Amino acid sequence: MSRSESMINHLLMQFSQSVNMHIFLDALGAELDELTQALDDLQNKRWIDTGSGVQLDNIGVLIDRSRNIAGSIQLEFFAFYDQPNALSFGVGMFRDTPSVPYTATSTLDDETYRPVLWHKVSKNTTTGTTESTIESVKFIYNAPFVTLTELGNAKIGIGIGGRELTDNDIVLARALDLFIRAGGVRLDFVEEIPDPFFGFVDQANAKGFEVGILPTEIEL
Repeated sequence: MSRSESMINHLLMQFSQSVNMHIFLDALGAELDELTQALDDLQNKRWIDTGSGVQLDNIGVLIDRSRNIAGSIQLEFFAFYDQPNALSFGVGMFRDTPSVPYTATSTLDDETYRPVLWHKVSKNTTTGTTESTIESVKFIYNAPFVTLTELGNAKIGIGIGGRELTDNDIVLARALDLFIRAGGVRLDFVEEIPDPFFGFVDQANAKGFEVGILPTEIEL
C-alpha cells in the first residue's frame, strides 16, 4: 500500500470525500514514497551482495579495486589443444610476433565483480593466517576445498579442488594477485586438485594408485 492510500484510508469522515484533500495527499504520498525508496536504497544497495552498477563502482573506489582489470582476459589465437584459449586452424588468428598481446583489459560484470570486491575487502583486512588464506581462495573460486602447504623458507603452495578452473580463472588470478598471504611469503605453486585425487593415507579423501589422479600445477 502506498503512503497516499494509507493516509486517505485514515482520513476523518468529513474529509474522506474531499477531492482537494485526495489530490493533496496523493502529491504528498508520492514524495514520501520516493524518500522511502531512497532510504531503502541507501541501506540495501550500498552493499556488495545487493548493490549493482554504479553502487558497486563506488564501493570499488572506497576499497581501491576497479572493475576494469588490465590483462585479465586471455585472447583467443590459433594454438594447440593444450594451450590456453586455443582455437583451431582457420578459426583462430595468428599471433605472429611476441609484441602482440595475448591478454586484454576486461570490464567485469556485476556477478563477477562482487567476489572480486569481497576478495579485496579480505585482502585489506587479513591477518595473514593459514585459515584466512584458505577461506579467501574458497570464496573467490567457489571451491569446495582448498589446501595450503607450508614449504619452508617463507614459501607456500595452494591446491584448489572440487571444481575445474577455466583459462580465464587463471588469467584473472595473475592480474589481481588473488592469493592472500602474509607479508614476505612467496607463493611457490598453485595446483588444481582433481576428483578423485591421488594421495596418501593421512590425506582426507585421497585415493590410491590407479584410482586417484595427480594434481595439475598451474603456471602463474
